[in-house]
This record gives sequence, structure tokens and C-alpha cells, in this order.
Amino acid sequence: MIRDDDDDDTIAAAHRAARDIGKDHIHVITFTDGPKNKPNGLDRGLRASTKDVVCVFDAEDQPHPEIYNVINTVMLRDQADVVQSGVQLMNFKSTWFSALNCLEYFFWFKSGLHAFTRMFGVTPLGGNTVFFKRQWLEKVRGWDEACLTEDADIGLRLTQAGAKIQIVYDETHATQEETPDSVDQFIKQRTRWNQGFYQVFFKGDWARMPSMKQKITALYILLNSLFQALIVLYLPLGLYIMLTQSLPVPIALISWIPIFMLITQLIVNLIGLGEFTRAYGERMPFLFRFKTALVYYPYQLLLSLSAARAIWRLVTNRSSWEKTAHSNLHRQSSAPVAQGTV
Repeated sequence: MIRDDDDDDTIAAAHRAARDIGKDHIHVITFTDGPKNKPNGLDRGLRASTKDVVCVFDAEDQPHPEIYNVINTVMLRDQADVVQSGVQLMNFKSTWFSALNCLEYFFWFKSGLHAFTRMFGVTPLGGNTVFFKRQWLEKVRGWDEACLTEDADIGLRLTQAGAKIQIVYDETHATQEETPDSVDQFIKQRTRWNQGFYQVFFKGDWARMPSMKQKITALYILLNSLFQALIVLYLPLGLYIMLTQSLPVPIALISWIPIFMLITQLIVNLIGLGEFTRAYGERMPFLFRFKTALVYYPYQLLLSLSAARAIWRLVTNRSSWEKTAHSNLHRQSSAPVAQGTV
């Protein structure tokens, strides 16, 4: 367990948990020097660890008890150097935006990450429930302590170095997490992710990947938030032009493409909502799809705002780690646990 020293409550809870588990090899590591961020803590944990396989979980994670057996089987069966297991946000009814946030994870870990890894040979790893063979972490010199998305960064560097990365996802063993509990927390979290992706882009490790297909895929992953933001911001302008201006037919048809893309995404999300609730045995409230459709565009505006804010922070050289507060919304039916930030 790793924590910087500015949160006495979380450190005390970690010590209590270590005592309750009662294993000599469990330690709580705190630090006062260097950046107060996750990659700094991970590098310290790597130096303190002794085993051949290193895994990462976040403080708010609720992993499955059998996850280690699953990963052990995958590593032995597939001769994998790195295994990324599924992570799923669960509290889809908590806020007006939480269902769409949950679906992003559902699509990403269930299909998107598989496609990028197997079809395109590029893997931006997630921040937790990921397992590394120590030799590969040492080969790429651990995590970049200046990067706000150390997880995606190390995934791309391991890809470039030739590590064999395997993705596994099933609903039974997925690590359960929660969405941010407010719009403010969501924007801060997504800003950090976007800014981190832009940092990785400017670092340029993606440009050293072996094939052009991998380079183009990495570019798409790192800069996709900008593309999505432009589509979202185009919608009101495009509607205004189409309804008030006389355009040649070919231009008019082309101008509808971004709107069709957003509508297609909405339909896919509404279908995916049913898949998600069935997969996890959740009950979808009456008219919930209708509510989700109504908030779809406002949610896209939040993503656009986060992308713009990330650019502003990057340009103004603001790289502090904005922590995401957690309220244990994915454990509402469980016994109370200590709250914290990561």
C-alpha cells in the first residue's frame, strides 16, 4: 500500500487494513519528496517490492477474490508479459452523467482495448488491475513521474519495447469502481486524463513504434478527445448552417456527417446500457434510456470542456495532480469503509 503523507485518515485506514490482514509482507509506504502523484508512489512501490510479478490497484477498487488465480492462468497459458484485467464503474444511477461514464468503461474494457491490442498492436494500459512481469518494468525504467497518465504512457512504452500484452475481461472478475460524484470532480478527472494523453503525444515515444499502423493508432488514441470535442462543438453551428443557409447538395450531405456520428454514438450507448445492466444483474429504471438520451449531449459538452481545460493547463504549464474524491458509491450495499482520494 502506497500513499503520500498528506492524508492522515487514509494512512491510518491503510495501517488498520494491513494489521487486520495480518501478513508480514504487507507494508504501507509513505513519501514526502518528489511529485505528490501516483507514478511517484508506483516507482517507490516497485523498488520496495520483491516478487517477479507486480500488480497495481487503486484505493477505491473492489477486486474479485479470485483475480490472482485468473491472472496467473493467463500469464502461464499465453506467456504474457503484462495482463490488463477489466475495470468497471458500477453506480450508473448515482448522478445524471454516471450511466454514460459507466458505459465508457464497459465499451473500453470489454471491446475497445481488445481491438487496439489485438488488431492494431497498441495498448494504453489502465491505471489499475494491471499485472507486470518485473523484468519489463525494469526494462522501461518504471513509470514516468512527470506524466499525468502514467498508465497509458507505460503501456505505449511497453508496446514499443516489444512486451506481450494480454487483455482479459469478464463481468464476474472485473474490478468494480465508482464514477466521480460531481460534475466538478468529473471534469477534473477527465482534464487530467486528456492532459496526460497530450503529454504522451509530445513525448513522442509513439513515433518509435515499429509499424505505421501502430503509429496512426497511437495518434488516434492520444488525440481522440480533440476530435470528439470538435464534433460536439460543431453540432449547434452545423444545425444553424443547415437550417438557415442554402448549400450545394454534396456540401449539405457532408455537413451532416458529424451529426450522424453523434446520433450513431447515442444509439450504441442506449443499446449498450441494456447490455451493461444484464451483464451485471442490475435493474434499469423505467424510462431510464429516455433520461440517458436527454443528457447525452450535455455529457459530450463536459468531455469537450475537459479537453479545452486540458489544453489550457498544458499551455500554461500547470501539471499538478488533481485528485479525484471518492464516496464509495459502488459499495452502497456494503459495510462503510474509509473514504479517500487517488
